[in-house]
Order: sequence, then C-alpha cells, then structure tokens
Amino acid sequence: MIGVGTFRTSQKAKDYVNDVLDSERLSYGPYTQKFERVFAGAHDCRFSIMTASGTCALLIALAALKNKYKWQDGDEVIVPAVTFIATSNVVLQLNLKPVFVDVEPTYYEIDPSKIEAAITSKTRAIIPVHLFGCPCDMDPILAIAKKHNLKIVEDSCETMFTKYKGKSVGSFGDIGCFSTYVAHILITGVGGLCTTNDPDLAINLRSLMNHGRDSIYLSIDDDKNKTKEEMQLIVQRRFKFVQMGYSFRVTEMEGALGLAQFEEHESMMKKRWENGLFFMDKLKHLSENIQLPTVRPDSNHAFMMFPIVLKKEKKDSFVQYLEENGIETREMLPLINQPYYQEIFQIDESTFPVAKWVNESGFYIASHQDLTDDEKDHIVQTFTNYFANKKVEKEKSCLVLLSKGDKRAAIDLFDLIPTASFDQKIFIEASNDQEAPTFYKKNGFEIIQGDYGKGDAIQKALETTNCENIVVLGTDGSNDPKDIDRILIKLRQGNELVIASRFLPDGGRRTNRPLSYRSIGNRFFTFLLGVMTGRNITDCNNLFRGFKRQTYKKIHPKVYGDSALFEMTLLALKADLDVVEVPTIEKPSRAMGTKRNRLLSAFSFTWILFTEAFIPKKS
Repeated sequence: MIGVGTFRTSQKAKDYVNDVLDSERLSYGPYTQKFERVFAGAHDCRFSIMTASGTCALLIALAALKNKYKWQDGDEVIVPAVTFIATSNVVLQLNLKPVFVDVEPTYYEIDPSKIEAAITSKTRAIIPVHLFGCPCDMDPILAIAKKHNLKIVEDSCETMFTKYKGKSVGSFGDIGCFSTYVAHILITGVGGLCTTNDPDLAINLRSLMNHGRDSIYLSIDDDKNKTKEEMQLIVQRRFKFVQMGYSFRVTEMEGALGLAQFEEHESMMKKRWENGLFFMDKLKHLSENIQLPTVRPDSNHAFMMFPIVLKKEKKDSFVQYLEENGIETREMLPLINQPYYQEIFQIDESTFPVAKWVNESGFYIASHQDLTDDEKDHIVQTFTNYFANKKVEKEKSCLVLLSKGDKRAAIDLFDLIPTASFDQKIFIEASNDQEAPTFYKKNGFEIIQGDYGKGDAIQKALETTNCENIVVLGTDGSNDPKDIDRILIKLRQGNELVIASRFLPDGGRRTNRPLSYRSIGNRFFTFLLGVMTGRNITDCNNLFRGFKRQTYKKIHPKVYGDSALFEMTLLALKADLDVVEVPTIEKPSRAMGTKRNRLLSAFSFTWILFTEAFIPKKS
C-alpha cells in the first residue's frame, strides 16, 4: 500500500533522542527551545511555542485571544466549510460559535468574497486554513479583518515552509498554528506549534499550555542564575495559576525529533515540490475527468498531500479502485456533513455548493518525499487505466456575457472572470457602445452586437456555439463573477439548470448590504411558480445562471424578451429537470430603468403563468 504519509528515522534523530535519554531530562529543554527558535525564524516570526498537537495549538491560540480581548461566550468565529474538524471543534470547546463560509473551487480554501456576508456584530475572528500545502489568499482576508476589526488565527497545520507573496504562512495573523503529527510534513509523533510576533501573546500561550501557570516560572530553567531577590519572587509565584489552562506540553524527545527533521527540511520540501509537479504533469491528460491542484500565483506549495476532485462523478467507485490497487486515499477533510455537525447545526449542505462538491468528489493521495519512482509510475498508470475503461465524452463549455452599455463596469469585470474554464467565450452588447466589445474581442471573446433583450441574446448565443454547458452573466456588476466556476461545477455534475440565487430560504436577500431591500415581486412570482410546479426554488428570474444546451432544446422557451428567464425556470421545473441553485451575493441596482422593467415584468410573468396553467398545448 502506498501510504499518504511517511516517517523514516534518520541517524541524526536517533542521536538527538539518545542524547535526551542520556541527559535524563524529559521536560522542556534545549532541544525543544532550539526547535522553537529555528521554526519561528523559518516562518518570519519572533516566537514559536511547541505544544502537544496542532489542535492544542489552535485551542490555546483562540483562548489567548478570547482572554486578551474579552470575548464573550457565543461570540462568532468564521471557519471555512472544508477543513479538519479540529478547526471548528476548538471554537465550540471555548463556548464560541463557528460560522461556516464556502471555499474556492480551485484551491478549496476559504473564499474571501464570501466572508463579509457572514460577518455580524458578534464576529470576532477569522480562521483561514492553509490546506494541503497551499497558502490562502491572504491579502483580501487581511483587508476584511482590518475593516471589521477582526483577529486572525492561521490554521497552517497542513502547510509549512510556504510563502504567499514573499511572506511565510503563520506570520500574517495574530497567531499561526502548525502540526507535527504523523503523516504531516515535520513529524514528531505528537506535537504542534504556535507562532506569533506579539510577545504578550507568546507569554500567554505558554502559560495556557502549562495549566495557566504564572509566567514567572514555565520551565525548570527559569530559576537558574537568578539573584536572591528574584528567587524569592519566583518561589512565591511558581505554583500560582493565574488563568484557566491546559496540560498541553510535550517532552524533550518530541523537540529532539522536530529539530532533527527541521535540519533536513529543505531537501524534504524540494522532493515534495518535485513530486507535486510530476503528478500535475503526468495526470494532465485526465483533466476532463479530474481537477488537479493549482499553485496559487505569487506563492509556492508544500504538497503535504496531492488533492484531486472528480469533475463528473462522485468519488466512491474511483477511490475503491485505487485502494484495491494499493494506493491509499483520504477524504478532502469534509466538515459540514459530519454526523455530529449535522446533528447540532442542521446544515443544509447545498448552501455551500463548492464544499458539497469537494465532500462528494474530492480525495487526496500521497506526495511525500519518500515516494519511489516505481510508486509514482504505478499511481499514474492506475489513474490512466481507470479512466481508459470509462467512455466519458468531453462536454465543452461556453461563457456568455451580456452587456447593455456597461462600458467600464464590463471591462473592470474581466480580471475576475475564470476564462480558462471555458472552451468558447461570447460577449453580447445590446447597445451602440464599442469600448467594451473592442476590449473583449482583443481578449479572445466572440462579439455579438444588436438591440437584444435577455432571451433574444441567449438565443443568439446558442446559434453561435455548439458547447453543451452554457453560463450566462450580466456585466453590470450586480452579481459576483467568482461564482461562475460554482455554476460550471454543477453543470458538469449533470444538473440541467443552475440558477445563482440571490435569496435565502427564509426570505432574506443575499446582498453586500445586510439591511438592503427584498424584491417582493420576484419572491411572489417564485412562490406562484413553486405552487404551480410542486417544486421548491428561491429565485426564478436571475440572469446569472447556467444550463445545458440539450435542456434548452428540451423545454424550448418561446419568450425572447426580458421575461425569458422566468419562462425557462418554469418550463424546467414543470419538466421535472434537475434544477439547482447556487447562492450568490448581489449588488442591488438603484437605476430607475431597472426598477421600471421589474415592475412591467409582472404583467408578462402573469401571462406566462396563465398560459402554462390554462391554455392547452398543441400536439
């Protein structure tokens, strides 16, 4: 079995551990102290505190911040919807409330564009998790934290010696947390570390892991070379406990193992990087079937493991095939669907569509430094053999952008669009403006220009493309283009109509203004549509949507004006097709023209409902 982790005892590790045994000192000592110093330095931090596990590191990190900033029980901490369960367990254990945020579809880490919608008056911190060896997108996270006065605890238990824009993971937030558990990068059996640049937090962290002891005496070395007066003070206070603490210490042997591995980490990391690039190259011929990991721009990657998500099927049969062929797998850290969390939070997994996709279709395999060439070749051949026996036709995808004189808004949108996800790209301009069409033509888009309503524009796009998966987005900035990949994922999974929903099941609206208005008309007609079809949906008329070409042919919408979207949704529901929603954040339009069109659409919506309900269809 090719295991996901590795550990080999080097001669240096044996020498260091034997030295500890010969010294007859197992408590915190010179090996652990040196390991802490060099680890801190390698991660751009002044202080490092070794503790019993990465989970312990996370718990005392949050406890230290809760103590320092007087957080109350019930205060909230933002956590990604994909991570190891310890990340959010420690929040619960400190009587705080985890608030889950969906993850990016490319890197599987917390999606910065979704964070602000989760912030309330009780939010106190964000825990970005550097997963699988990849740093999070820290710049926007730091900006959000600064704007809302939030603290940051970096869960870097799966990522070491890795930089984002020239700065190390673990040094961006108030505290960074690492793990040296079995199958991680540096391995000490049990162990973890906290890093920080705040001396007060460093002292408090060490106190918390030592039962909350007075910081005057946290090691048996703290009474050496002291004056008489200093010793009197130490004797008076060394068994004083100033706060609720924990027994999270390690022995000197873990420190010795950590130091021995640290001194070889450069060669280890080089080999992991090479293995990651090897798999990315040798498996790229399967990119229609599997999503390979991506190295974030201006960053490197530790490849603690090699994550893979199937694009067109759930993982169960493939994972079983790999295990039967001697390749160990692990799930990609499902969180929100865990039985205990379902029990206490009753989470609707569909409100976290990327996390749901990762949970259903994602797993990881080994990429550690001890993989042999034969083992790597066996992995590649096994992957190839599995998909060679499956007849999977490529479904091409087309992105359609609709503009109506948006000009600069459309151009500013371009950098946010995942153009690489699409085989064909079409830009439709429903005005006489030439600036945006000229820009998009230079960037590889086909241009269609004319006085089109939304339905007419979609019909025109379908006449221009043979792609099966169609994603449509307006360029006025009202919807978030970062959700394009979420919609495309759902189409690739076989859903026939995917709507970017601007509403919550309880009637609230997903906007970037928490107290913004609700669209009563849209909700009313969505309700009527649900009554008529017996299906449950929250948003019937958003332009931002995806659909399959065959779906459009199957339902054959007849309305080509701005009400075509409502008709498409109604017909798809009536035909009992696979219709799903992906939550999106909306920036509501205040333009009078937009409000007028919404009001007038009520008449066409009513007519569509009437004709579908009461006028018999010709055979």
